[in-house]
Amino acid sequence: MNQNAKIIRETQTLLPIEALKAAERSKKIRQSASQNSLIDSQENQKKLDASRSVSVDRAVLQLDCSQTARVTARAVLASGFSVVRSGIVLASNESLPLIERLAGVHRSRRGLKRLQSLRDLLQPGFPQGRVRARAGIRRAKASLAETRQRDALASLLEELCALRGQPLTTAPDGATHATHLAPSSKCIEEALESISTAQRSMRLCSGAPLDWYEITGQFSKTWKNARGLAHRAWLGLGEKDLHETRKKFQRLADQMAALSGCIGRKKYSARNQLRSAADNLGRARDLALLADKIEGTTAEGRALAKRALALRAKAIRDARKQSRCALKATVAEMLRMMNQRIKQS
Repeated sequence: MNQNAKIIRETQTLLPIEALKAAERSKKIRQSASQNSLIDSQENQKKLDASRSVSVDRAVLQLDCSQTARVTARAVLASGFSVVRSGIVLASNESLPLIERLAGVHRSRRGLKRLQSLRDLLQPGFPQGRVRARAGIRRAKASLAETRQRDALASLLEELCALRGQPLTTAPDGATHATHLAPSSKCIEEALESISTAQRSMRLCSGAPLDWYEITGQFSKTWKNARGLAHRAWLGLGEKDLHETRKKFQRLADQMAALSGCIGRKKYSARNQLRSAADNLGRARDLALLADKIEGTTAEGRALAKRALALRAKAIRDARKQSRCALKATVAEMLRMMNQRIKQS
C-alpha cells in the first residue's frame, strides 16, 4: 500500500475539504453516461462489445439445471474467475482513464462476492479446499478495497452537505483535482496471487459428492440462516451484527442469481428486495462511519453528524422491512419448488 493510502487510513476525522477530491471523481462517474454523445463511433463499438461480454458473463454465471451439477458448476466457476480477472486487467491498465480503471476494480470486487456465494453453494465439490478458497477470496477483496471506504464516505458527506444547501462537488478554485486513489501495482499483484490460490482450491474433485441435491441443500442452509436474521429482533443490534447480516443477505441474493433457473419467477422476485435490504445496511454502516469521523467541534459538523445518524436509522428500518418481505417462504417451500423444477428440466 502506498504512503498516501496509509495516511488516509490513519485519519481520525473527515473534514469537508478532505472529501473534495473523491467527491469530484464521484461527479465525473455520475456524468459519464451523459458524455456518450462525445465518444466517436470506434469507442461506441468498444463499449457495445464490452456490454455484450458482460451479458455473456452473466448468462454463464447461472447454473443450468438441465445439465449435470458437476458440468454446469465447472462452467460457472471458470466464468466467475474470468470475470474477476478481466476487471483486474482494466484496473491495472495505466493507459486507461481513471474512471475506467476504477470500474474494473468494482467489477472484480463484485465478481469476488459472487465467487464467495458459489464457494458456499458448491463446497461439497471441493471439501479439502474450502478453507483456502475462503481465505484467498477474502485476501483478493481486501487488496482491491483500498479506495472503497474513502470514496463511499466522501459521497455521503457530499449528499449531507447538499441537503443543507452546501454541495461539495466543485472545489473552491474550480480546479479538477488529481486523485491518488488509483489501484497500485502491489495491490493488483496481491489480488491476482490470491485469486489464483482460490481458483486452485475451488477445483472440483472427481470423487467429491456434488449433485443437485447437495447444491439445493447448501442453498437451503443459506436461506434458513438469512430468514432467521431477518425475522429476529433488530432493536439494539450493533454495527458488527448489522454488517454480518448484510453479508448474509448479499450472499443469498447472489446464490439466488446463480440458481435463477431453479427458482420460480414469483419467488425469484424476492431477490430484488433482498439486494435492496443489503444495500440499505451497507448505507447504514457507511453513515455510522461518517458520523464518527466528521469533525464535531463546530455546529455545522454536529448538525451533519446528527443528520447522518437519522438517515442511518431510516436505512436500517427499510432494510428490516425489505428483508422480511423477501424471506417469507419457509425452507421447505423453497426446497419443494426448486426440486420440482430441477426434475422437470
